[in-house]
Amino acid sequence: MENPILEAKRELIQWIKQMDELETIAELLEIKNRKTSVHGIAESQAEYVVKDDFDERFAKGITGKEMMRKVYEHIESLPWKEK
Repeated sequence: MENPILEAKRELIQWIKQMDELETIAELLEIKNRKTSVHGIAESQAEYVVKDDFDERFAKGITGKEMMRKVYEHIESLPWKEK
């Protein structure tokens, strides 16, 4: 069973290929531009929804000394085998 959306797209593409009326093509371009500009605005606004909390997260992070202590602890906990 074929997807009805794909069939509709093929039909529209074929119709547009055979079209010679400039006014109708211009209307289709206007529709396309309206649709893409709405999505473009929505995407750019979505960027501002995410809070930039880098400084807060950085302040909650560990110090360099604490990180090195944890690294050494981890290395010492590994099951090393002597040859």
